[in-house]
This record gives sequence, C-alpha cells and structure tokens, in this order.
Amino acid sequence: MTTTTTTTATGLSEDQVLEIMHGLPAVDWDDLEAAHEITSQVAHRIGDDRALLRALVDRVPGVEALRQKCEIHTLDDKIVIWDAPDKGLRIRLRLANVKQYERVHNHRFSFTAYLLHGKYYHTMYATDQPLDETADVTRFWPRFVREERAGDVLTLHHNQLHTTLTDPDTISLMIQSPAQKRRAFMIRKSDGHVWWRLGAADEDEARKQEIRMSDERFAHWRARLAELDLL
Repeated sequence: MTTTTTTTATGLSEDQVLEIMHGLPAVDWDDLEAAHEITSQVAHRIGDDRALLRALVDRVPGVEALRQKCEIHTLDDKIVIWDAPDKGLRIRLRLANVKQYERVHNHRFSFTAYLLHGKYYHTMYATDQPLDETADVTRFWPRFVREERAGDVLTLHHNQLHTTLTDPDTISLMIQSPAQKRRAFMIRKSDGHVWWRLGAADEDEARKQEIRMSDERFAHWRARLAELDLL
C-alpha cells in the first residue's frame, strides 16, 4: 500500500499533524485539578505553536466531521479543530464577534480556556434557587471577579455559573469535556430572561442550518487569525 503525504504551507504534513494530535494525553474530567494540569499543557502545545495551529485550522474544511461543528452565534463563533471524545478532548477556537452582554450561565461540559488574544471580564456567581424558568435574576450573587488576559489559562466545572464579557476579536483555545448534561442554563441579567443552550443531538435541522458557519465566515476568521498573528 502506498501512502501519499501532503505537506501544507505550514511545513507540517498531515501525517505529522496527526502524529502530534494522536499523541495527546487523555483527560479525566472527573478530577478537575488533574484535568487542568493536562489540558493546560495541551493548550500551550497547540496555542503556542503557530505552525501547528495553522495546520489544524487549514485542515478543517477538508474534514467534514469537524466542518459541520463550526458554528456562528449572536455573540461568538466557534471553529472545531480536533475532536477525540474517547480522550475527553474536543478542541476549538472561541471567536468573539461583538461586544457582549451579561448572561449568567453554566455549560453542558467542563472546559479549559487558553486566551490567545484579548481579555475576559470574568465573574463567577452563586445562587440558592433552582436553575429553571422560575429563576429570579436578583438572586445570583457574584463570588469571584477577575480579568483574564492573553496568556492566562482557566478551567471551569460544567456546573459553575459565570459570565465572561469580552471585546470583539477576543480569541481563546477551548478544550472541553464530553457533554455532562443535555442543556445549559442561561439568564440575561438585564431582564431575567431564561433560555437553554442545547447540544446538537437535541437541535432540529432548522436550528443546525441557522448556526452552521458559512465558507465565507470561515474564510473571514481564517484571515483574521492570521492578521492577529495567531497563525
């Protein structure tokens, strides 16, 4: 059998990229402290290596399973660059496209975020009430407030309530666990409106098409990442 090895403009071949990525360690997300240690190393391995990150972004259009996971949303977009659920490693870029408003929320998954560009204005919250449509927005209390800057790495449990206000072009490398629940809670601080973020398995086809990232939008972010000297 003959294998054709394609070398990208980065100088890394597909085989070299796969060798690096398949060699990443598995993550036990049940031990959040240990998960932070491992995912911090993984985040730096990818985020600090422009050639590798560029190769990962550039291969996405040719990997349909990844391309289908690239999405646009009101506040930020995402490009999934690697997905290894057996190792607890879904790796993506979070791309802030507008100045954001405060929405206290949790996640369906635990995650580590490595800020590559921009800032998070980060607040963690506590509450004493059920997280459902009856939630009172005045009963979410800030417990921890800090500014996360480019170069910082943070790991968060999927049940932690928080807000991350960002400016446009705040870019982070996200490493997330497999989903721990089917929906994530969100409440808008300005008016108390509650809604839920669902996973792909629970979204209808119309919603999937609505949030699917177009080729033009992908090209925009590819160019913007290069302009910001992240690739």
